[in-house]
Amino acid sequence: MRAVITPGAGLPAELVQFQEPRCAPGQKRVNVLAGGLNSSDQQRADGVLGARTEGPYVIGGEGVGHLENGERVYFGHSVRPWGSWCETTLVDEREIWPIPDDLPADQAIALGISGTGALIPLEEARIQQGERVLILGATGPLGQIALQLARLMGAGTVVAAARNMAALERVRERGWAQEIAQIGTTDDIASLGAVAGEGFDVVLDIVYGTPAEAALLNTRKFARIMSIGVQAGPTMTIALKDLAYRTHYGVGTGRRPVEERKAAFYRLVARAIAGELTVDTVAYALEDGPAAWADQAASPHAKIYVRP
Repeated sequence: MRAVITPGAGLPAELVQFQEPRCAPGQKRVNVLAGGLNSSDQQRADGVLGARTEGPYVIGGEGVGHLENGERVYFGHSVRPWGSWCETTLVDEREIWPIPDDLPADQAIALGISGTGALIPLEEARIQQGERVLILGATGPLGQIALQLARLMGAGTVVAAARNMAALERVRERGWAQEIAQIGTTDDIASLGAVAGEGFDVVLDIVYGTPAEAALLNTRKFARIMSIGVQAGPTMTIALKDLAYRTHYGVGTGRRPVEERKAAFYRLVARAIAGELTVDTVAYALEDGPAAWADQAASPHAKIYVRP
């Protein structure tokens, strides 16, 4: 079958003929309709998030497809060496979740790893009515979902921060953020301070590193800082006095129990079907997968997916 693989750390993706999957007990074959991509897929391929899987493997983990009985499903974690950028993949049956026909495939994919990655930490932050919420790294699919969720959860002011000013303007024009701040230019502390008011109450930090340091320095007492990604760097440095009266959480979602992630996914599906959530997406044909892999590294401000 055709598949797009990552042959090794730091190497370009390749379109190849790959072995068909064979089921083991507790697994099912899924005929892929659309396969998603996350920044974490590239970080894992390069060994940033733990040891890289040995040998070449198919890119992607999540997608939408049909089971052999025709049922339309979302699947979250393909069994290596298979992935979602191929014609047929192999998935643990616990990670296969039926989806309604009126939910588009691209939106279902966006609500999976990205959506639950936004929902779970924001729920745990317990946003109070009228609070000022900062989404740090707001223009990608996870950030777009987080902006909309923060408003739905009762935030008084939602602030979007990211590097790309044009993308920031777009989320403000759509009503997803009331205020915006560009980071990564000169002084992140000052840029965020200009839109912090009396201080952020909640920060959803998708990037970590020095931008997260600047965000924390612009919080008020009793703020909750929820860090979930490391795109800007794996470490941050904060004096204890600046952390006082604040709580900083390192939130993991992908390795939580299946039932917890599944329930969160269906809460998002309900909001999407009700018209409360939408995510920008970009489609590629499977043969253009190597170009899509390269485009992901350039921060496309949308959910990339391929169609076999």
